[in-house]
Amino acid sequence: MAKQGTSPARAQRRRAAGCPDGNEDVRSGIWIVHAIGREVRIPLLGDLRHEHFYFTEGDPEVGLADYALEPTPTSLDRADERPLRFDGVITLRDGSRRCRRVAVRPLDPSDARNARLLERYAAAARRLGGQFEEITAAELDAAHTRISNWIRIIGSYLRCRGRSLGVAEALVMAQVSASQGVALGEVLDRLSDQPPATVLAAVASLLRQRKLSSDLDERTWSRHTLVRRIG
Repeated sequence: MAKQGTSPARAQRRRAAGCPDGNEDVRSGIWIVHAIGREVRIPLLGDLRHEHFYFTEGDPEVGLADYALEPTPTSLDRADERPLRFDGVITLRDGSRRCRRVAVRPLDPSDARNARLLERYAAAARRLGGQFEEITAAELDAAHTRISNWIRIIGSYLRCRGRSLGVAEALVMAQVSASQGVALGEVLDRLSDQPPATVLAAVASLLRQRKLSSDLDERTWSRHTLVRRIG
């Protein structure tokens, strides 16, 4: 597998997220991200964790997600072992929980050291009421459309950070049905008396609240993006 950060798709996503070219040591890079609806800044170490953030925020099955986590000690930890830290604890909309490790490749259970780590990760996940899950570079690359879109969607939201979006969200919801998708451009045209940036921020917020669904896993975020009401 190519080294982390070397694929053309990943380089394009780094540029879209505002990272200048030329930073080859992506493992030491620290990203500061903002989640929709949360005021705290979230520090993430390395490109893969950065991409995992957008991968997760854009997953329609995800309800809550925490990324800045403390280590989780377990009874399996030996004195010479540091407690493990997950890269994300994800609560799905059905209430189940996933405790994630993000890495270039999964741990190989045929290797004794990796098997030990897998055992400890599983125990730590159980302590947090969840199931251990690994997210790899290959999975993130396969989700490149979603990740690229959500870099832009969260950017749209942040441009209106601090503004009240309640009225705009209600106006957007009034234009959208559950039976069929409506193009984002049509929503903007119908709400032409509203600032476009506010409408886009409202759509971003509704997508993250999972009140709207979209085709953002398959198509680029644009006026042609289809949105529909959930439920």
